[in-house]
Amino acid sequence: MDSHRATDRRYINAREAYGFGMANGGMIVNRVVIGTYVNFFLVNVFRINPSAVATMFLLEGFWDIFNDPLMGILVDRTRTRWGKMRPWLIVAPLPMALATVALCAGPLLLQNPSENAISKIVYMAVAYTLWETCFTMCDVPYWGISAAVSPNPQDRTRIITYARFISTFFGGLPQFVIPILLDTSNKPGGPDIRNIFFGIGLVSGIVGMGFFSLAGIVARERVAQTSDAPSIRECLTCIVQNRPLRLLMLKDIVGALAGVSSTFTMYFYLDVIGSASSSIIVGIPSGFTNLFAYTCLPLFKKWLKNNNKKIIYTSQVTNAALNAIAYLLGMRNHSNTVFMVVLMMIKQGLGELFNGVDTVIPTEMVAETVDYMEWTTGRRTEGVSFAAMSFIGQFSGVLARSLGAFLLGPIGYRTAAGNATIPQSEFTKQGIWFMFMAVPVVFRLLSMIPLAFYDLVGPKREQMLEELSIQRAQRAKEAEEA
Repeated sequence: MDSHRATDRRYINAREAYGFGMANGGMIVNRVVIGTYVNFFLVNVFRINPSAVATMFLLEGFWDIFNDPLMGILVDRTRTRWGKMRPWLIVAPLPMALATVALCAGPLLLQNPSENAISKIVYMAVAYTLWETCFTMCDVPYWGISAAVSPNPQDRTRIITYARFISTFFGGLPQFVIPILLDTSNKPGGPDIRNIFFGIGLVSGIVGMGFFSLAGIVARERVAQTSDAPSIRECLTCIVQNRPLRLLMLKDIVGALAGVSSTFTMYFYLDVIGSASSSIIVGIPSGFTNLFAYTCLPLFKKWLKNNNKKIIYTSQVTNAALNAIAYLLGMRNHSNTVFMVVLMMIKQGLGELFNGVDTVIPTEMVAETVDYMEWTTGRRTEGVSFAAMSFIGQFSGVLARSLGAFLLGPIGYRTAAGNATIPQSEFTKQGIWFMFMAVPVVFRLLSMIPLAFYDLVGPKREQMLEELSIQRAQRAKEAEEA
């Protein structure tokens, strides 16, 4: 039997690829709404003390220590005729929708003006914990199935690319609509900002999860699993045995701390530039370059000989340089709205050229670490592997948001009971600009250190794929004879 047969055949049709991509689009709407705006929502709309918000984020990160591995174990131990990930994708959208709506309803249900009200703090903690738990229930099986849809690496790259590409359209919608709504709410007679966020919660929860449900409908698991479910110990020890996965985890731990920047995104546009809607103008060039980015991905792969490590290096170093240049140019010009808008248009437009690399390649690399486990141990651990990466992303994101919320105090950020936004001092504006643009430079560069030791590239990767094809063919033959 031809050893390359399984890895050369195309398994995924257009319906499955588009459906899988639309599902991620629905999920990304929800993630952008909560991930990007949750700090502003909790501090400025729900009117909760930033220190309490920072503490809640930190404690939430510790919950993820148990939540994510538990979800990964549950997925890897699931055995049904539909597979081990599809059942979760069918069940998860409904609780996720309810958790999103419940979180965004907080300011309408509890209207105590005190920013230290115990009822609001408890509601925030419970609602956000439920949202995080439901998000993990969706995220782990979704990306886990991307490693099992096909034994062909090109198939996996294709379906991941569809998911990331389509999600850029969906993910851009909240970032287009919400700034306009925020500016409208600040005008005399404008809509209540609490109603705005409740409406956003309804749409992102119900409509977003409606699209996400497509994943459980169209996706198929084609890489065979062992018939016996692994023990809990076997699930957890896969991380110890999987050196490439550990290196990717360490890279993401360091790199995700650059997410402090996302906490200050809305503060930058509202308090430094003075217009949330400016973010829409800034995003125009990047909207076009983002589309072009995915067509560049095959060129990157060809240019760097399909070496994912070199591709990531090129992307991260270039983006760090763009951030550093933009920060230096904007230090003395942040009061010049036109200059800052043009500067950010150029910076984001150029940075988005690497969006295809930054979103597709890391997921592809995690899928290959799952192949590595099958190659070295005979077991596939999509659940725990993607749960580990999900945990790293969420925990590091929580640390970044917690740090961002905490830093609002030291840079002198002020709020007022009667208005979501008030004028800030020059010191505060400089602090916002530093957190927004300079901090990511440091963490992006530091994240490249663990990647230097990642060796699942080149001849070693090709050897793994060839031997896996032979092993799978042999197992299939033995199953037929049995």
